[in-house]
Amino acid sequence: MTWEKDLTIQQLDETVAKLNSLTFVAKPAKGWINEIRTTLGMSARGLGERMGLSQPRISLMEKGEIDGSISIKTLEKAAHGLGCRVVYALVPEEGSLQIMREKQALKKARQVNEYTELHMGLEGQATEGDFKEQSIKIMADESLRKWPRDFWDDL
Repeated sequence: MTWEKDLTIQQLDETVAKLNSLTFVAKPAKGWINEIRTTLGMSARGLGERMGLSQPRISLMEKGEIDGSISIKTLEKAAHGLGCRVVYALVPEEGSLQIMREKQALKKARQVNEYTELHMGLEGQATEGDFKEQSIKIMADESLRKWPRDFWDDL
């Protein structure tokens, strides 16, 4: 089963990699609807007629895009009225899903190791730094292999 998850994450990472160059495209100050509408020389009334809405409703839609309250469904309707389509994606800030998993595995392994080291230190059995790092790496690798159910849960 883990190979299926590994394959899925690899395939999605390949798709996401194609989108990474798009993440640097800034939304226009007045929003995409207004920017495309005005660049096309289309009035708000004209767009409203194409969409079966009033001019004030188009203005509210444009305002909603700017303040983030527009729904994806409404944005898609506006895009259709402008002869466009909405491209929607979630792109990992870390660059890839695999990198996110690796960082989480290391984080969890460090948390477990800190807890263990605390108790071992109280018993006068603290370990050396190299051993700690090696243990963390082994725990992280095991976690990446096994995909435990609580992988994303905080300790």
